[in-house]
Amino acid sequence: MRRTKILATLGPASNTPEMIRALIEAGANAIRLNFSHGNHHEHRRLIATIREVAAALRVHVPIVGDIQGPKIRIGEVYGTVQLRDGAEFFITTTPLVGTDKGVSTPFIELPTQVGVGDRILINDGLVELMVESIEKAEIVWTRVVNGGPISSKKGMNFPDTELTIPAITEKDKADLEFAVGQNVDYIAASFVQRAEDILQLREILQSHGGERIGVIAKLEKKQAIENLDAILNLCDGVMVARGDLGVELPPERVPIVQKLVLHRASRAGRFAITATQMLESMTTNARPTRAEASDVANAIFDGTDAVMLSAETASGAYPVGAVSMMDRIVREAEGSPELWSLKVREPFGTAEDRGVTDALAGAADYTSRSIGATYVVVFTQSGFTARLMSKFRPMAPIIALTPTEEVARRINLLWGTMPFVLPDPGEYHEQVVAQVDGFLQERDFAQVGDRIVILMGSPLFHQAKTNVLRVHRIGEI
Repeated sequence: MRRTKILATLGPASNTPEMIRALIEAGANAIRLNFSHGNHHEHRRLIATIREVAAALRVHVPIVGDIQGPKIRIGEVYGTVQLRDGAEFFITTTPLVGTDKGVSTPFIELPTQVGVGDRILINDGLVELMVESIEKAEIVWTRVVNGGPISSKKGMNFPDTELTIPAITEKDKADLEFAVGQNVDYIAASFVQRAEDILQLREILQSHGGERIGVIAKLEKKQAIENLDAILNLCDGVMVARGDLGVELPPERVPIVQKLVLHRASRAGRFAITATQMLESMTTNARPTRAEASDVANAIFDGTDAVMLSAETASGAYPVGAVSMMDRIVREAEGSPELWSLKVREPFGTAEDRGVTDALAGAADYTSRSIGATYVVVFTQSGFTARLMSKFRPMAPIIALTPTEEVARRINLLWGTMPFVLPDPGEYHEQVVAQVDGFLQERDFAQVGDRIVILMGSPLFHQAKTNVLRVHRIGEI
């Protein structure tokens, strides 16, 4: 099986039942809906379609709802204007149509957020401005450091400024209420800067009854990297969003930060998604560049849990081809297990209950390698044990058995894990082992004589912590 998961984004090129089915059949394990585009009516239809297609294919497909966050933009501009190096340029909170002399912004807090000497980047960093003065809390005067083209509603980035504005906008709050009502599996939070942003998101989800929805922190700001450990403590996973991150940081820093994030996420027991421009050329070309293929493979070697396609599947000319190519590159990279990184990670402290679960997961990894186990079988009610097991990167595939479809979907974003719903595995250990034995043989997953490692709690599926590790030989009941 392919261990690394593929997250595909839906858009105009892939929003029909036929295309969604084709994406899943080509290798997409999870689907991302970008709430920056479309409306609730369109997203509701897509969610229903994804669920129907997944049920027909008998697979568990998690849906990731990506909220927009406080995306800051300039206002309207007369066509496209060219800013010259060294020119004076203003940004005002008073509405006007922009020229090469200055532009407006709907971000009315701008004059109170930036200071003299701060950089402001426009158009994905192509244009760099330096703040020189602030006039009457209405106009920010800047000097053009690097000129270039700007046009209406281009985004602004502030690499030197820790913005104090809320991470969750009114639009995001409406989208979160909608996502909970539609039973979306994960929320990806944009422009996270600090741990408090994750706490606020969880409070909003809980207020709508969505406390079980997983939270993915998108790392797009320099401040998020500075506060990474605190953010990791509160989320289920992180996304290395290299688009905005590559604007906020010097380009040469992004590969280092990517490796750092993947390592620290693994150490914290959180999954990590590598995203943005992985196969960007396939938005217009049928084949990726060699550099893109290397980029994907190196993310696998670095220890990513999942790789994401955005424009490639949302608006590209070859959405299914992009998934198929991603699948091929990942399988080839995983065919060289000696290149896998993060085979050993630091255990959690034993002060918390999860330290016991983590210790047993580490023991299961060691045992499965030592005896050449065919599978590691994990019983999990919330997906937590499956996530910890996944982070040890066992050589044997992980089969995660859970009582609900909801949890099975969330698990399917975890590296090396195959989820299945097993509502009634039995009450006693011998019954459980017999059920697992029959389950694997019925599906031709294992043959008589194969050895497996089983992780479970006692009593099973009754909020019990994982506290039992068992080795079993298939056919010996």
